[in-house]
Amino acid sequence: MSRTMSGVMPAVTRTRLMCALLPALLATPLLTACGDSSDDGGAGADGDFRVLVFSRTAGFRHDSIETGVDTVRQLGAMHGFGVDHTEDPAAFSADNLAHYAAVLWLSTTGTVLDETQKAAFEQYVRSGGGYAGVHSASDTEYDWPFYAELVGAYFHSHPVFPLGAEGGPGVQPGDLHLEAPDHPAVAHLPVPWTISDEFYSFRTNPRGTVRVLLNIDEDSYDQDPNTTNISGGTFIIGETGTMKDHPMSWCHDRFEGRAWYTALGHSTALYADANFRRHLLNGILTAARRVAADCVPREDGPLAERDTGPAFPPLLP
Repeated sequence: MSRTMSGVMPAVTRTRLMCALLPALLATPLLTACGDSSDDGGAGADGDFRVLVFSRTAGFRHDSIETGVDTVRQLGAMHGFGVDHTEDPAAFSADNLAHYAAVLWLSTTGTVLDETQKAAFEQYVRSGGGYAGVHSASDTEYDWPFYAELVGAYFHSHPVFPLGAEGGPGVQPGDLHLEAPDHPAVAHLPVPWTISDEFYSFRTNPRGTVRVLLNIDEDSYDQDPNTTNISGGTFIIGETGTMKDHPMSWCHDRFEGRAWYTALGHSTALYADANFRRHLLNGILTAARRVAADCVPREDGPLAERDTGPAFPPLLP
C-alpha cells in the first residue's frame, strides 16, 4: 500500500520570471500481484518492490505535484509495487534508500539536499539504485555535478504564451515523435503524440550521453517568447528556446544505476491521460529495472540529423 513518510518539510515557493506577466493578464495490460489488469499497460513489472517519490521544492512549486503523487500511488496499487512519498530530505540516508528500487524526483526544484544527503544518494545510485525524473527535476541541483550527469540536461526555458492557457501560461499543444519504438516507456504511443503541456528547452542537448526516447517537433508549437525573455514584466532581447534537435525524454545507465527522465508532467490534466500514465509507469519501471529496456546511449536516431541549434551559455539558476 502507499504511505506518506513523516516529517514532511513545508514547501518553499518562488516566483518565476514569467510570473511578472500574470497579473496583466497509458495497449498491453499488466497483471498485478492480485491478477487484475489495467489500461495503464505496465510491461512485466515484478511485485514486491518499493518506489520513493520525492517532491521537495526550493523554487517554483507546480500545482500538479499532488496529482502526480496520487497518480504514482494509483499505478503502484494497480501494478504491484509500493509507493512512499516524502518532501523530507532526511529520507536520503543510506539505510532508508536501501528499501527502494528507484527514487522518483517529481517536479522538484532548486537545491533540495545537503551534502550528507547527496553523498547517500550517490552511493545508492552507485550501488545500482534507480533514478526517475519528471518535468522540473531538471530544474534542480544546478551545483551538483553527479546530479547533472544523472538527469542528463538542465532546464533552460519554456514558452510564455499563451498567457490564458488552461494549465497555466505557456501550456500549448505540441507533437512528440518516437525515437525508440522498442522502449516500453514510449512503444505504446501514437505517431505523432499530440498533447498540451509546458515544453522545456534545455541548456545542453543530451544526445550521445543518453538514449533519446521522445523528441518534440518544434514546428508544432511556439518556443518563443520564453522565460529568458522576461524581466520584471517587460520583454527584453533574450535567447531563443529553439533547439531544433529537441529531446524530451531519455534514459541511460550511469554510475552502476539506471536513470530515466521525462520533461512532461507540468499540466495537472496530463496525469489523467492514459498514454502519459503508461509513459510514466514504464519510465519508473525502467529506472527500477523491472522491465527490459535498452538505455544504451546513441549519437544517432531518426531525428538526430536535425541541426542541434544554438549553444546556450550557462545561466544562473
